[in-house]
Amino acid sequence: MGAVALIAFGGLAVAWVFFRLPGTPDEPASAYYGVSKVIAIGLVTMGCTLLGRRRTRAAATEETKEREHA
Repeated sequence: MGAVALIAFGGLAVAWVFFRLPGTPDEPASAYYGVSKVIAIGLVTMGCTLLGRRRTRAAATEETKEREHA
């Protein structure tokens, strides 16, 4: 859930910078750079979580198959 929150927060921040709402830096490139780092961290976290779940399920499936053959 934290990864999804980071991605959503990053999307909201991009919209904030795009529409130049109050608090936007004078140089939008620096703001976009910071927001892109937040989104990237969220994407990497989500990818690692999903990959870990996939590996866990694969290991459980292999274990079940070994028990059936024995």
